[in-house]
Amino acid sequence: MGDIQKRLDDQSWEEPVRVERRRQWVEVGGMLIPVLSLEYEYQAYLKLGRVGKAEMFRSWLQKQKRANTRLHLTPLRCASRRR
Repeated sequence: MGDIQKRLDDQSWEEPVRVERRRQWVEVGGMLIPVLSLEYEYQAYLKLGRVGKAEMFRSWLQKQKRANTRLHLTPLRCASRRR
């Protein structure tokens, strides 16, 4: 998993994400696959202004939270422009 950066509204790039801090491992078919949490993806899509995609993650995460899983959703301010 390589460096991850997002382009901000002012066209600058944010600092690369420290993947090792956010990486989680999921076992699929006997293999360990590195992934980023859906919480991280939710926040990232909000930063990118992709509100529809972020809403899909938020909805799923809240359903899981209601099902008594231990997820924490911290909203970010939504980017003003949509892609």
